[in-house]
Amino acid sequence: MMDFRTRGFSDVTPIPPVSPVFVSSRTVKNRTEPVPFPLVQVVNQESDTRNDCQDGPVKNEILKGNNGLPISSPSSHSKSPWLLIGALGAGMRAFAEMLLDAGESVIGADHELSFGECDRQSAINLHSFTLFHPDQAEQIFANTPEYVVCSMAVPESCPLLQRCRSLGLTPISLSQGLSLLLGSRNQACVAGTHGKTTTSGMTWCILQQAGCHPSAYIGGVMRNRRRSGIFGSGAVAVVESCEYRQSFLHLSPKTVILTGIEPDHFDCFSSQADCDQSFNDFVSRLPPDGTLVFNHDCMRSAAIAATCRRRTISFSLHEDADWNAVPCDSGSTGIPGNSQRQSFLLRNRTHDAGLVQLQIPGLHNRQNAVAAIAGAVAAGVSVDAAIRGIAAFTGIHRRFEHRGHLFGIDWIDDFAHHPTAIRSTLETARSVFENRRLIAVFEPHQLSRVSALFEDFRAALSLADECLILPVLPAREMASVAHCSRVSGTLVRSISESGGLAFLIRNLDQVLEKLDHSGRPGDVVITMGAGRTYQIHDQIHRRLQRNSAA
Repeated sequence: MMDFRTRGFSDVTPIPPVSPVFVSSRTVKNRTEPVPFPLVQVVNQESDTRNDCQDGPVKNEILKGNNGLPISSPSSHSKSPWLLIGALGAGMRAFAEMLLDAGESVIGADHELSFGECDRQSAINLHSFTLFHPDQAEQIFANTPEYVVCSMAVPESCPLLQRCRSLGLTPISLSQGLSLLLGSRNQACVAGTHGKTTTSGMTWCILQQAGCHPSAYIGGVMRNRRRSGIFGSGAVAVVESCEYRQSFLHLSPKTVILTGIEPDHFDCFSSQADCDQSFNDFVSRLPPDGTLVFNHDCMRSAAIAATCRRRTISFSLHEDADWNAVPCDSGSTGIPGNSQRQSFLLRNRTHDAGLVQLQIPGLHNRQNAVAAIAGAVAAGVSVDAAIRGIAAFTGIHRRFEHRGHLFGIDWIDDFAHHPTAIRSTLETARSVFENRRLIAVFEPHQLSRVSALFEDFRAALSLADECLILPVLPAREMASVAHCSRVSGTLVRSISESGGLAFLIRNLDQVLEKLDHSGRPGDVVITMGAGRTYQIHDQIHRRLQRNSAA
């Protein structure tokens, strides 16, 4: 029995928080990612977007925009602010950071923010701006916004949206705002069901290390930058591009990196054909000199590439692709000493291009790396510079993130909420932590996803030695807590009946109680989900702080 509340601290490596908590310790409902956010601070300081290491030749055209002219940051901007409604979301945070980099004035509003919390400050980066509760309309409109950008999570019935329209302001979507901000930049758009965030981060890191000063819009916080949005001075912008509600159709890609397509957004696409058509429409937005980099191992991606009338480049973990990965070692084991590293031989058709070294584990990340290198080379970076650049990538928060080691237990956090991602996460854990007991803590995300992929969820979660499953988080769905618990209970029974060990857990507090009594040295606890499971690590950190103070 591992009682985290009473045991001594001689064997504890504290779990540092990912970043300052942005909205107190309470649960933010239906939030898809823990988002450290730059809260109120009146002064807007310049960000540090200097290149850490500029190495490797870069083709001249990569420093020019679509109009052939050199790109630089805006020299001036309107004093009227950009208003971001739903500003606490991960995507809006990245966009806010880009706007502030560009010298724009920004204010935000979010109904999850209480009035008392509007006084808080965060040192997540050098940027800061003022946040309001939506009911503070007089303060929000004291200086009429030039643009109003609204998150898709904000309902049309939001009074703040109605107030905007009454003032003659037309709210635009986040992707439309991105399109406005990026202007003539060459957009390297990363799309697909899995790996978008990591592949985007890898691509940005390669371009940054190569001296391209790229912009970045990424759905997760890069560990070494502690940011997800960057407005660089170079011509290229790496844009994570989401198919949900076809939002990526507002973008203007010069390069598309298509990581693969699987059934996912069941509240958006009525069929596989409907989803594929959306991706086809996105790829068709490539200009005549554009490039599609696609996953050769995904039949749906390959089918889109087969009808694409632009240059196509394939990548794979196997042969028969333009770019592929050849294993050259036995993989990686153990986290101490950062032995999560892995390496593989990069091959361009029949030519060995070089040895790639990664600081993050997993076969899925090997595939992400090949995709990022192929995309960066398509954008004009040399192969040697791409290989050197990706070695500097340290990962994304909530992507197989090691949160600490205490009481002999390793704690991992991951954003996995789709069966394929869950399988990849657990298989990676098996390879990193050989012969260790894996305890998976999972909060299902969306009833429609669980229903459509039920058997896939059962099979993926059965890879863990023990599963603690929370009630489904019904994001964008109307359902009672009782119904969400019943659905998760059905999943627990299915795992148990197939020979696995699973428990239905009511809430996060009960997860900690269960681990208090059943956790033992040598275990690996992996929290997974697009909702609130990351808070378990933060609760343990706060508990350690309280006990240390006492």
